[in-house]
Amino acid sequence: MYEIKLRLLIVGDIKRYEILYALLTSIPNVEIFGVVATSKEYMENIIHQPSINAVLLCHSADEAINLIESYQLLRLRGNQVPTILITNQTLSATYIADLGIVDTLEAPFTLERVKQGLDKQRWSIKQAQFTSSGGLFVPVVSNEIQLYTPHDILLIESVNRIVYVHTTQGQLESRISIKLYEKYLLFHDFVLTHRSCLINLHQVESIQENIIRFKNTSQTAVITDDKKAAVTKQFQIFMNKRA
Repeated sequence: MYEIKLRLLIVGDIKRYEILYALLTSIPNVEIFGVVATSKEYMENIIHQPSINAVLLCHSADEAINLIESYQLLRLRGNQVPTILITNQTLSATYIADLGIVDTLEAPFTLERVKQGLDKQRWSIKQAQFTSSGGLFVPVVSNEIQLYTPHDILLIESVNRIVYVHTTQGQLESRISIKLYEKYLLFHDFVLTHRSCLINLHQVESIQENIIRFKNTSQTAVITDDKKAAVTKQFQIFMNKRA
């Protein structure tokens, strides 16, 4: 299974952990989305920047209580982002378990230990996606079988009898027909924009005229005139349901 790209928000005084920052910038599929210092900035970013999928919470004496309280408040509001607590103190396992923190990293840091923490965040993201999709994996069959959650897929299209699965990580060929994908994903908010293109409504950012734009990517799809009214209506119903 492919490796999820982490878009990390670092919260707290990262200057205390310069080695950690250097390690993070050297690890593939890790993007540092931003660094914030206060609880207010932390909460605003998590609420208004849905592309953030992982957090490093730097524990320091002056701000730690406010940051942890903000973390707990976000969880209560349903904004649960896999979080690693960075600390130079030894904290009890019970305390960490009660917080729901994915992992704790204590200074000094090694590259392998940091990678292990990030893998735990990726696994947490995968578990959440798998649960939210009703426990469904979507197979992509070429020279090998790869499994994706519906959340990972932008669209599936057939071009010159070759089926392409466009994911958040890139494009793959598949030997499974688009008709079979349509039946398999019928109850998971996938709709046909024309007979050879199946889109994931969860990944749609907007529909403008006959063009569908997807979240966090330049990828687009086309709606044929005969499908435009039906697809637009389905998207509106989907958005109202989510709201």
